[in-house]
Amino acid sequence: MMIRMILLLAVLVTFGRQAEAQNRRAKRDYEKAQKDMRAKNYSDALDHLYESIAHRPDYVAPYLLMARIYGERRQKDSAAAVLKRARPHGLPYYALFTLGKLLIGTGEYAQAEEVLQQYREHPQSSQRYRERAERMLDNLGFAREAVKNPVPYEPQNLGPEVNTPHMEYFPSVVGDGNTLVYTHRQMEGPRDKRDEDFWVTQRDSAGAPWQKGHRMQGYLNSAGNEGAQTITADGQVIFFAGCNRPDGLGSCDIYVSIRQEDGNWGRPHNLGKRINSSLWESQPSISADGKTLYFVRGKNSRDKGMDIYYSRLKEGRWTPAAKLPGAVNTPGQETSPFIHFDDQHLYFSSNTHPGMGDLDFFVSTRQADGSWGAPQNLGYPINTAAEEFSLVVAPNGTTGYFSSDALESTQGMLDLYRFQLPAESRAKPVAYLQGQVVNQQTQAPLRARISFVNLRDSSHQFSRTSTRKGRFYAVLPVEEVYALSIAKEGYLFYSRHFTLSDSNRRQARRLKVELIPIEAGQKVKLENVFFAFDSYELERRSYAELNKVAQFLKQNKAVFAVLEGHTDGEGSAAYNQELSEQRAKAVYEYLIARGVNPERLKYEGYGATQPVASNDTEEGRALNRRTELRIEAYQ
Repeated sequence: MMIRMILLLAVLVTFGRQAEAQNRRAKRDYEKAQKDMRAKNYSDALDHLYESIAHRPDYVAPYLLMARIYGERRQKDSAAAVLKRARPHGLPYYALFTLGKLLIGTGEYAQAEEVLQQYREHPQSSQRYRERAERMLDNLGFAREAVKNPVPYEPQNLGPEVNTPHMEYFPSVVGDGNTLVYTHRQMEGPRDKRDEDFWVTQRDSAGAPWQKGHRMQGYLNSAGNEGAQTITADGQVIFFAGCNRPDGLGSCDIYVSIRQEDGNWGRPHNLGKRINSSLWESQPSISADGKTLYFVRGKNSRDKGMDIYYSRLKEGRWTPAAKLPGAVNTPGQETSPFIHFDDQHLYFSSNTHPGMGDLDFFVSTRQADGSWGAPQNLGYPINTAAEEFSLVVAPNGTTGYFSSDALESTQGMLDLYRFQLPAESRAKPVAYLQGQVVNQQTQAPLRARISFVNLRDSSHQFSRTSTRKGRFYAVLPVEEVYALSIAKEGYLFYSRHFTLSDSNRRQARRLKVELIPIEAGQKVKLENVFFAFDSYELERRSYAELNKVAQFLKQNKAVFAVLEGHTDGEGSAAYNQELSEQRAKAVYEYLIARGVNPERLKYEGYGATQPVASNDTEEGRALNRRTELRIEAYQ
């Protein structure tokens, strides 16, 4: 009996010594891993951690460090698997929050809900993280319902002419829908040579295949990294993120480059302190009129609290950047904004609004007060438990372009894809218009001020100055009636209204505007002045045009003019004479109220005595009902 006891004690001592030795080896390997971790030698650290766990499988610390390393390397599946393996060995309460978040990211929604509920109910969990756990639990409800109600989704790879075995991402599209700019990153060779550059591909028309993508020429690309970019609707200006540059204000700043007459891109310059800061600015998106710039600001590229900012171009200067007003930004991460050409729909990614797990695609609609409304998730399977980012939407409002490495049709790493948005997530289709302003007499190009106003709601849609060659370009929602006004000192005011049809989405409407030098006796028809039937009361949609006329008269102070009222042939001569005079007077009084010197302006009515078309048809009668501005003297 005594001998058995002695042998048992010897065995226990041996096992105890072996266990203690294993504990020491496990701790030693864990400490080596910590040292490698601090030196960012992640592979060596993982090797030591696996050794530590092999010595002592119930030692929780190595699991936690291993999950942290996988998180640093953005290997969420591996990080989740490690923490799940550690859970039976007594995973600390604070790691439950991390595990729940990781499980959402891997699409394991049921297990994520269980873990997060356990964290929420733990007495030591912090108020801040309990609130975040509550938000994630709310998202889980959304995700489960979204999976049950999938939206139509058929992503198509843009093919080998655009995508390569390397990386293509951050697309942007020009207003005609037939030019696509994107970021290409070379992934072969030394790491310090794997820089990002901007590439471009084009096609002949909607539905035609994309041509071979190639590097953009000029000073735009450099030996460093050119990150996310946005190109203006006319394809002439690029805003982009440049990092770690000598003239930078922070780690990454927003820069601008202008296309030169030879087609090459000019030297970029920093947009300055009104937009850039000591922080990280990236992922710009420019509005169709070139007047509002949206971008992301954060502490760095991994900041989980980055927000979307905007700045407006006023009188040649950008306003100080401010956070986007409305419901878009959250305490979490909002990123990769894209303002559609209709200026009413903002697409972006967020990991905080109710979604599928990580970054999801959302769309927000501009409200009447200019703020942005509650974001709408684009739905499953467009959004998944993985990261979705860098979505842009074509001018047609229905075709989305984005980058992904998670689809089976990938050419290599990150590739560019297109898909059709669900009906409820689409923007308004837009059409484009190209024009040139010239001198009627010499055909020389003119720099002139151009303005478009939507006559349905009198909203100002577009305003800019034509180029040195007199060219201008506008992107506007289809099936709307627009007033076009063009003014240049020394020339008659130009006025016209027209409708952009759906066909103009595929082929631009082209205008050649011939401005007439001011001379006495010349007339211009005020195309966008409207009266109610048999009335001389001005309709509100006339105001935008009349404001431009007032500007014309103030700009050309040597002009003395007469406002002429004309009617069609319906009704008596006396009635038409009175109506035409009263209409001309109404315009006169409006202009005087806007500051025009009454000594330079008169009004006259001519009734139906000066028709310009037959009164036998409605079309002719409509042409005869008009208000004209006649130059009486030009001193």
